[in-house]
Amino acid sequence: MARTLVCALACALGALALAPAALAQDVTLGGAAQAGVGHVRLVSDVSDATTANDASWISLRVPGGLRFADIDTLSAEFNVTDDDCGGGSPRFEIEIGGKNVFVYLGPSPSFTGCPQNTWLASGNLVGTSDACRVDTSQFQPGTQCTTWAAAVALLGSHRVSAARVVVDGGWFFAPPRTQTDREQTVLVRNVRLNRLTVITPQELKRQNPAHLCTAERASLGAAAFNKLWGANVNDRNAFGKCVSFMAKARTAGAAHEAIMAAVRACKERGLHGAALGACVSERDGVDATRADPAHGGKGPRKGRRR
Repeated sequence: MARTLVCALACALGALALAPAALAQDVTLGGAAQAGVGHVRLVSDVSDATTANDASWISLRVPGGLRFADIDTLSAEFNVTDDDCGGGSPRFEIEIGGKNVFVYLGPSPSFTGCPQNTWLASGNLVGTSDACRVDTSQFQPGTQCTTWAAAVALLGSHRVSAARVVVDGGWFFAPPRTQTDREQTVLVRNVRLNRLTVITPQELKRQNPAHLCTAERASLGAAAFNKLWGANVNDRNAFGKCVSFMAKARTAGAAHEAIMAAVRACKERGLHGAALGACVSERDGVDATRADPAHGGKGPRKGRRR
């Protein structure tokens, strides 16, 4: 049921650019994770063997010296928008000495059957007696299906080195098990670890414009990003134009999410480079992005949305 999170170094480094400024001290987004409006979008897409989007995660700041037994609150709100819960995902991971305690979200004991497009509250998972909610099999064989109390008895005095919310179950939805699209997408908000609460809707509405643009450039690549935003020779002012718009727009978060949705749609068409930027411009609905490809990428810019 559980899968060990495989984190490529390149993904981990790239994730640093995706953390919104409002979250930077307490949260790092990894893999295919993207900050949205009032939530973080976690996706596991294994439909393409070459994709790097097979896992997404949210890393939480862990107080120094925290022992496993010191965890008194662990909760999140989540919304499955593609496929279902399954394959041990979504879940919390509590890392101790390079190994993980898995704490599963979704209904016990199968952790499948999550309704789509519905926000669900996990409640406080600390102390839960749900069958199989907790998995400590990386520490002791035969404990894949256990309870929080049993985990504390086993690991209570051990120091916690990391805590994450993980989505990596796209593999679970491949035929012949199911006939779905091999993508698992989960929105997450209001994640709580003891007294730390992050990814609140209010927090994500105050995202730093530079970090929004950095996230777009990381997802698009430099050529596509410059095509989307640039307006001078060699599109050298692309980043500045993006930041200026995001800083002035009253709905910067919504504009960013619209752009990222267009990025996903255009990537599904196999586009990259300048062609990807042109496609995003056509689809994103954001007035400030270039009117491509009607003028070969050098046409008059549309006015900023107020």
